Amino acid sequence: MKNVFSDVHNGFLSLFFTPLCLVCDKRLENPKSVICDDCWNKLQPIPYEKSLNKDLPENLDDVISVFVFDELFQKIVHPLKYQGKRSIGVELGVRMSGYLRLENIDKSSAVLTPIPLHPIKMRERGYNQSDLISTGLEKVLEVPVDTGILRRIKNTQTQTKLNANERKENMESAFGIGKYFNRDRIETVFLVDDVFTTGSTMNAAAKVLRENGIRKIIGITAAAAE
Repeated sequence: MKNVFSDVHNGFLSLFFTPLCLVCDKRLENPKSVICDDCWNKLQPIPYEKSLNKDLPENLDDVISVFVFDELFQKIVHPLKYQGKRSIGVELGVRMSGYLRLENIDKSSAVLTPIPLHPIKMRERGYNQSDLISTGLEKVLEVPVDTGILRRIKNTQTQTKLNANERKENMESAFGIGKYFNRDRIETVFLVDDVFTTGSTMNAAAKVLRENGIRKIIGITAAAAE
């Protein structure tokens, strides 16, 4: 009975408050969505081979970036990062999954590890978008998310306006091994982040994992400049 009342209530609200896509203002068929399928489907995937041919940071075995970091991608991700629309992060992870090839990975000894935020930034924002993307990836890839093996120990300044050398210096000693790290059960770590620029953040995180015995470290990002 409660569900019936809820459906009636939601239907009544939809008559007066039509849900619209946050990117194109098109009416949404699914009121639980915030981005329409048309916008999602217009994201431009980076060819898998081209993604793997980017300059590789020394502490990573591979970096796979799924979508082109263009104007549409920025419009989709902006509500996730700045308006609290957490469902976008999970949906993004689900849609990324279809472009990832993990045939040669032993999933039983692999984990998805989102790049952690410093506790101060976590309190300010309330969530980590890389956590949400990892949750979406986990739904399809069936590789578990492990947020306990890495921690952010340095509250770094934003990387947005820094050049490559400044980004690298900014990320030095930014990460430490987590107190729940268990080397015995992990062979492969997929480091997850939203955007690949110079790779300095992922490289700094991978360095800590490498120093603690992780054999294979692969970066996965939602987007990168083409």
